[in-house]
Amino acid sequence: MSDDVSTELVVPGVGSLVDLAVPSECAFALDDIRDLERQLRYVKTELTDALVAMSEVEGTKTLHFSGGTAVIKTGVEIVYDAELIEQGLREAGMPEHRIRDIVKETVSYKVDANKAKAAGSANPAYAAVVDANKQPVEKPAYITVSRTG
Repeated sequence: MSDDVSTELVVPGVGSLVDLAVPSECAFALDDIRDLERQLRYVKTELTDALVAMSEVEGTKTLHFSGGTAVIKTGVEIVYDAELIEQGLREAGMPEHRIRDIVKETVSYKVDANKAKAAGSANPAYAAVVDANKQPVEKPAYITVSRTG
């Protein structure tokens, strides 16, 4: 058996055998892989859209089929403007320790939605500040597939 290390690589999904010591083969294989990635992203989007449409017709986020299930996760994510909420709550008279419970200090600010809602239900001025500084952000559909058998 030889101690030589192979410089050949089989490109998955493309099937070509590439000599890693030949620049043209590497470049063409890389281009083929990028094309395959584009195709796979397109097919992935089409399959996801098809499953989302089926779940809407069925009126369920879980599709059961022979051999498994597909769970569709879609929705809207609420994004808060933490700095404006912090400032507005402070101006509305909220105590600093409560503001710190709602607006979490990290490298950036993050609003604790549950505590912001609780504060808003206790005081309409707080609710107005929170509601004025949040926005929905559409989340792409994500599907979890479980195989059985």
